[in-house]
Amino acid sequence: MASGVRFLQCAGLRFDSPFWDGPENWTALRNQDLWQSFQAVLSLCQSEKIELLFLTGDLFEQEYVLKETVERVAKSLAKLEDTRIFITPGKRDPLIISSAYRLTVWPRNVHIFSSGVTSVKIPTHNVTIYGAGWTAYHQERSFLDSFQPSNDGTLQVMLLYAMVDSKQNTEGFIPIRKDQISSSGLDYLALGSRDVWSGIQRAGKTSWADCGSLEARSFQDSSPHGVLLGEIQKESSQIEFQELGQRYYIEKKLTIQSHNNSEEIAKKLLAEMSAEERQKNLFRIKLLGNLLDVHGLVQPLQKLLETQFRFVDVLHLEGETWPHLESPELSMEKIREGFPTLAQIFTNKLQAHLVNADELENSEYWGIVQKIGLTALGQGRIVNED
Repeated sequence: MASGVRFLQCAGLRFDSPFWDGPENWTALRNQDLWQSFQAVLSLCQSEKIELLFLTGDLFEQEYVLKETVERVAKSLAKLEDTRIFITPGKRDPLIISSAYRLTVWPRNVHIFSSGVTSVKIPTHNVTIYGAGWTAYHQERSFLDSFQPSNDGTLQVMLLYAMVDSKQNTEGFIPIRKDQISSSGLDYLALGSRDVWSGIQRAGKTSWADCGSLEARSFQDSSPHGVLLGEIQKESSQIEFQELGQRYYIEKKLTIQSHNNSEEIAKKLLAEMSAEERQKNLFRIKLLGNLLDVHGLVQPLQKLLETQFRFVDVLHLEGETWPHLESPELSMEKIREGFPTLAQIFTNKLQAHLVNADELENSEYWGIVQKIGLTALGQGRIVNED
């Protein structure tokens, strides 16, 4: 019998999901990137002679996935004739009545886990594969509660879409604990659910890891994305992370002064990165500063950078407000689409008159003008002042 088994672990593809950070026109291109990464996974399985492929959750985006997408995935997996494939449905693609997994006939080399922990023994590889899929959008109990492995001398491997050591039940998850992992008797625990990979962890004699999602989806995530592959052996598994993600999300914040212009800002950004990086990765440029200085730069800078970047989105940093606003209500207003409101422009213009009004009578006059103007802009009517 073989002493170990070659495996590849992948998760979080979320086929047909519309949820990608950035402008709407990026979505189709990012979905193309996802298919390229998936093809790279299949190619790795063939070139590395992978015996077991683990897909640990969120293969599809249940609410959006198309039947033809599910069929395409199934046909792609059928081509891996020398690889056994195990799938654990996750929170975004649970095995419910209307599940995406029920939209096609899966090839014989694919096993999809359902409710409760069940197992598949593979005598030719001396391994037993355990797993449990989500069959609802929330869990009722931890998957490892009352779990008992077999003691038949086979390698003990489990696939779960689960979190480890979270202190509370969040977003439908009931976490598994490290002490449950260490007492499980497993040689390896393959997890999904995280956006980024966890690193190779160990609890007792059990190695475990969450491979993270195959592709990054957010500017909040600048980590590498890919798969785990290696060989599982009794108490000495060899596992490595291999990056396959097509692009990085990169966010830059720039503080704008009144003397800045779009040409010099663009020149500074171009000097900070190579042409290759500008064509490969996804960029968001956030402008900070006085709104009078910033709002007029957003569109000109966007047009300049679009000729040098494949993916770039220029925004004013949300939540920035106009300085020296007298009205607390106005200071809480959000800036929409990078432009100030009429009330904000009006208030800003009057500040100079209020500050420079030396005489009390002059100051009172401009104060009355401000109140009348803000009332008109805010409520559509003018309040008479005595």
